[in-house]
Amino acid sequence: MYLRLFIILCLFLIGCSSKKEKTQKKHVLPKVVLETKQKNYVAGDSISLTFKADSGTERLILQVKNAYGNTLLTPELINDNSVQFLIPKNYTRLAGPCRWILLHEGETASKGKINIATNAPMATHIESYFGPRSITAGYIDYSMLTVSPTDIYDNPLDDGTEVTVKYQFEENISDLKITTQSFFSWYNVRSTTKSGRILVTSECNGTTSKELATIVFPSNATDFSINAKSAHNYADGNQIITFTSDIIKDEFGNTVSNGTLVTFIIKNEKDSYLYTIGTTLNGIVEARTLHPDKASKWEIQGFVTGAAESNIIEFDFNAAIKDYPVHFSQGNRNIDIGPFESFMKQLIPDGLLIKLDIYDAKGNFIQTNKTTTKNGSCNIFLGAHYLPEGDYILKLEAAGIKKEFTKNIHGN
Repeated sequence: MYLRLFIILCLFLIGCSSKKEKTQKKHVLPKVVLETKQKNYVAGDSISLTFKADSGTERLILQVKNAYGNTLLTPELINDNSVQFLIPKNYTRLAGPCRWILLHEGETASKGKINIATNAPMATHIESYFGPRSITAGYIDYSMLTVSPTDIYDNPLDDGTEVTVKYQFEENISDLKITTQSFFSWYNVRSTTKSGRILVTSECNGTTSKELATIVFPSNATDFSINAKSAHNYADGNQIITFTSDIIKDEFGNTVSNGTLVTFIIKNEKDSYLYTIGTTLNGIVEARTLHPDKASKWEIQGFVTGAAESNIIEFDFNAAIKDYPVHFSQGNRNIDIGPFESFMKQLIPDGLLIKLDIYDAKGNFIQTNKTTTKNGSCNIFLGAHYLPEGDYILKLEAAGIKKEFTKNIHGN
């Protein structure tokens, strides 16, 4: 039994002594020296970084980061102790700081930064914006010109870059110099007191922008005068009366823009209102409306809403129709009205309104019948189905002339 235990113990000790203890190998960073001394470049330059290391050069990786993005570069071996990294063109063409980190098996062996300047000497491009493209004449309104000069790789030029602005109006050409700030420059082109077109351009490092323009429109209209004219002054409800203005201008003497809306307000002797509108052409507005169908006295005034108003003019309309006949028949149920004759004894145009108010014998209102003339006359029939037999008061009105009849209506 003791012999057996001794043999087992010996075997256990032999097994333990046969195991080799594993030791963790410690990572040692190589000593790295940056051999490339240049730190400042111009956009578009070919850029490479050369490093010298005492060991492990084949395991070196360069991480490059700038505004374009982040990338990892593998080395090109120069010899056993030196490696070179070529920076991609899309990174070298972007102006600004470009940071790099040299990695060895995931750990930082070295890091640094290179600076890439804009390449203005090669070529300059100009992006320019101008607006609004329409302004109002005067001393307040303006359009802003914004200029962003860039190099050939679209990098904004450095602050303080000089930009020449030129603008032209009629025979005058002005120019001035401004400088960029925060990658762009700007200038407010003020409006003129005369309407017209202002042309603007800019120049930087010998490169000229495209031509831009803004239109100076007239300012708000000022008070103006109107007049009225017509072929005659009879209230025939047919002829057209025309309202015309003088040339409407703004405060600086500019003729207002074509299409300016003018409203003509008309007030009659009963303080009733109607209106008509017109739009300007070459500063003059014309508006038209029909004559009234009865004698009237009009007061007319024109308005440019929120801006200007005209003088007040008067126009008197004489009665074109002096009287008209009325004939009753068929138990006074059939009423023939007319013919209506105008100021030269001619038949009036179709469409004159005729109104008949019907009252009972005690003066209580019953109903109103309306019709219009055709061929100078009209007819109203009071059928038995809605107006029974009896005494009635009939009040007729046409062309401002009122007539009243008391009639016994009977029969069918």
